[in-house]
Amino acid sequence: MTDYLPVPNPTKSFWLTAEVDFHDHRSTAELPPEADIVIVGSGYAGTTTAHFLMKEGFDGTIVMLEARDVCSGATARNGGHLKPSLYYSQKSWTKKFGEKGAAEIANFEFAHLAAMKELIEKENIDCDFVLGRSCDVHLTPSAVNAALENYQQFAKNPYVTCKQDVQLHVGENAKTISHVLDSEVCVTFTAGQLWPYKLVTSLLRKCMQQGLNLQTNTPVLEIQGFDNKWLVKTTRGTILARKLVIATNAYTASVEPKFMNKIVPIKGICSHITPKVRPSHLSHTYGIRYDGADQDYLINRADGTVVVGGAKKHIFPFKNVFYNVVDDSTLISGTKEYFDNYMKLFHDWKFTDTDTDHVWSGILGYTDDSFPYVGEMPHESNKFIIAGFHGHGMPRVLLSAKALAGNIMGKKLEVPEAFKISQERMTRTRNEILASLGTPVAKL
Repeated sequence: MTDYLPVPNPTKSFWLTAEVDFHDHRSTAELPPEADIVIVGSGYAGTTTAHFLMKEGFDGTIVMLEARDVCSGATARNGGHLKPSLYYSQKSWTKKFGEKGAAEIANFEFAHLAAMKELIEKENIDCDFVLGRSCDVHLTPSAVNAALENYQQFAKNPYVTCKQDVQLHVGENAKTISHVLDSEVCVTFTAGQLWPYKLVTSLLRKCMQQGLNLQTNTPVLEIQGFDNKWLVKTTRGTILARKLVIATNAYTASVEPKFMNKIVPIKGICSHITPKVRPSHLSHTYGIRYDGADQDYLINRADGTVVVGGAKKHIFPFKNVFYNVVDDSTLISGTKEYFDNYMKLFHDWKFTDTDTDHVWSGILGYTDDSFPYVGEMPHESNKFIIAGFHGHGMPRVLLSAKALAGNIMGKKLEVPEAFKISQERMTRTRNEILASLGTPVAKL
């Protein structure tokens, strides 16, 4: 469905200042007529799936199709924040899945910290990875109440294995630890930060050296089943896949129309801010919470700059500018100005002048029930999906890709039950995305 294909000329993110020499690469001049595995998408999900397939010992042919340049979608446009969601959604997760199911999600996300560190060190990847602490700051009464209630639910869940890592701070301690004087409550826990584009392109380069055939600027237009195989139609011809992996996140409906209204493209905004005189280094990365889903995220880079994303006050009230939107070639009105004085939120930065030198948009894949779709498509053998990470892919993709690679090789799919694709999830008609935002939606 061409309406859901990535647009040309997207805004350029700060991360893309490190653009690789193979950004528009084609391993072969022509599209191969067939392959053992075709992966659609060259971002975090597609590349790590290819990486883990090779680690699993797969030695057949893998062709990766990318609609634009390499890793030009959400992976190169996010905040670089490897931050698990451990406590803040415990009430809703417990209501849906019980204590075991809620703990399963939190434990899975927490496991990404060690898994990412192991991957980066084992593969010797230079991607500015830092493992430290993140601080959730709660700046409205509703955010404070939600934090306290969810933390209590988290603390009493007997199946959570990472409780000891999470600490609640209140009153003056919260203000001092968070560096935000308006903060009455903050919660700290282990999190990481990295340069996501460098991570993925480094892995992809290694995969290509092991034989992966990369075909950039090759949008997929349609997929047809053919004798338990999949005929993939592109703008450059067709390729027959013995197994197909859809790793297209927000753009999934362009490849598989069954995901219309199930994986919805949501437009978001992120920025890179440079202080004109370097102040003291913030000791945490941040989640900054207001009402409902109105929250920002921040990483403080070792070079003294910061990356801040969100600005949802200028986005979520206006459905037509963000919902079901695939255009990342433009910004959203008011967002650049939102970031210009943002750092004055922190008392250390009150008198620091800053330059918002990069602002960019990206398209996130929100799902109808807030969880990704991972696994083999129901009643469609040899078609797999890993997509719909709901703006929270950094602590969910890596181990989902590892599990999917194993699943493709015949192993059991080891991801939280909430992530597994099923016939029941595919036939569910309720779309909870707008309700999950928790903000009134108007039109411009």
